[in-house]
Amino acid sequence: PKPLNIISMFFLVENSSKLNDVVFFPFMGTGSVGVACMNANRKFIGVELDEKYFEIAKQRIEDSLF
Repeated sequence: PKPLNIISMFFLVENSSKLNDVVFFPFMGTGSVGVACMNANRKFIGVELDEKYFEIAKQRIEDSLF
């Protein structure tokens, strides 16, 4: 099962953008919005200054593609 925060982010992304839109999220954290975008068929640009969190987000988003 998907974590609740990804499910709620999915609905937020889906209701505030159109299919294939690009969603920009300047505070990426662990990548929940990025994963939600992938699940909702949106493109995603995220920014995260903390390298530790960036790597976590990058892995989560890549894992959501498969």
